[in-house]
Amino acid sequence: MISNFVYLAADILVILFPFLLSFERKVRFWRKWPFLVPGYLTVSVVFIIWDIIVTKRGDWSFNPEYTLGIGLLGLPVEELLFFIVVPYSCMFTYEVLAFYLKDRKVPFARWPYIVSGVLFLIAAFIFRDQGYTLLAMLSCALVSIAAPFLAHSMLSSRVFWAFVVVTMGMFVAMNMVLTSLPVVQYSPDAIWGGDGLWNGRFFHIPLEDFFYNLSLLTSFLMVYLLAKRLMTQEKTL
Repeated sequence: MISNFVYLAADILVILFPFLLSFERKVRFWRKWPFLVPGYLTVSVVFIIWDIIVTKRGDWSFNPEYTLGIGLLGLPVEELLFFIVVPYSCMFTYEVLAFYLKDRKVPFARWPYIVSGVLFLIAAFIFRDQGYTLLAMLSCALVSIAAPFLAHSMLSSRVFWAFVVVTMGMFVAMNMVLTSLPVVQYSPDAIWGGDGLWNGRFFHIPLEDFFYNLSLLTSFLMVYLLAKRLMTQEKTL
């Protein structure tokens, strides 16, 4: 049935134009493909393991009506592709922004991020009985505390904050498709609130998804930029 290709079509649409534009002469993203590998081997693997565990636990599931029915490690193949195409498209977006947007330093101090990390930890404790909420808060706490020490130059860059805004818009567009049909179904015991505009969801999207997306893409970008810096330095030696 045509509906079985919905998730696959969403994956393809996410990467189609970034991939085709990777070969244009200005950004030349194809030359930066090696910088993606460490992120795939670390961040994507961690989030896939998270996905496998919570899917098996029942925090969320995948509607067979909108998937091909081909699975690996308990996940549909489209979900595994998600962790390839989304980081690819978002790192491409970062490089486009870095090329066309004149960068400026923005005010930076470590303490707001550390305070945010502590608040995420408190939220994780409050919602400890809700599996997805707990893990989303813990992942954001980890990124909030680690980033100002490991990637302060990233956080002080205007390009990074433009990246957050643009990729969050991309995330909302894709997630509206996945959650409205729904392709992804969530256990009410694993998330905060229920249905409605601001009753635990932004339209159909669980609020936890925003934090999940933020921690995934921020941590991937941190690894990507670190790999880019290290590999570029090696070439100049």
